[in-house]
Amino acid sequence: MKTYIRYPLNIRLIIGMSILTLLCILNIIITSDRSNKLLYLAFSIIYLLIIAAAVIRRLLKPRLLLLDSKVLIIKNNQLEANDIRRIYIEGNCIIGIKPKKNRIVPIGLCFKFSNLNKEINTLIEWAKNNNIEVNHKTFFKWI
Repeated sequence: MKTYIRYPLNIRLIIGMSILTLLCILNIIITSDRSNKLLYLAFSIIYLLIIAAAVIRRLLKPRLLLLDSKVLIIKNNQLEANDIRRIYIEGNCIIGIKPKKNRIVPIGLCFKFSNLNKEINTLIEWAKNNNIEVNHKTFFKWI
């Protein structure tokens, strides 16, 4: 199977960073100490940059995913079926592939299909054929 995938938009990350940014801005307004204001301003800028990076990553050009009988290829990264510990499906659209050598799902192996139902079913079938566990639950992603 040959298809295109995108990075998912991490809503929880954006909401969390937005709340932290608002708290920092409130502290800038409330605090009278100049050194604390600069610290809160620096944190606000960092949080805004994280939000911008998450949105820009989502808007990047779609990547190519190839499924062979025993190999999964994302862009130019090749992953053998026996090197995959588990495949996570969060909700009904976000996919995470956890390699055996990693404790958490790398962000490069977290994606969203463009045509959900057909492609997710194909991926689940591929995983079953290669004896890879498929979990339908939320998973931790590394930035």
